Amino acid sequence: MKMASATRTWAMVNKHIPMIKFRRASAGNHEHGAVVQPVSATKTMNLNKPSIKPTPTVILEDWQLTGRYKRKPISQEEIDFINRGGPQ
Repeated sequence: MKMASATRTWAMVNKHIPMIKFRRASAGNHEHGAVVQPVSATKTMNLNKPSIKPTPTVILEDWQLTGRYKRKPISQEEIDFINRGGPQ
C-alpha cells in the first residue's frame, strides 16, 4: 500500500511544470555554441575622457524641508505604543 502511494507521489512530482518562463534571447543567457558578434570600433568607449560630468549632490537636513515634506508630530500616546512594541 505504501509503495503505491509513493509511486503516485513521484508521478505527480515528474509532471511539475515551472511557473516562470524565461525569454530565449536575454542579455545574460548565452547558449552553448552561440556566436558572439565582435564589437565594432565605432561603439568602443573612450575611457580616458568622461563625456558626462557628475552633478554635485545636494544633501538636505530635516530642518531644511518645507512644511509639505516635514514629518507630522507624534503624540506621547503614539510614542508609548511604539516603545512597548504594540498593544498590551
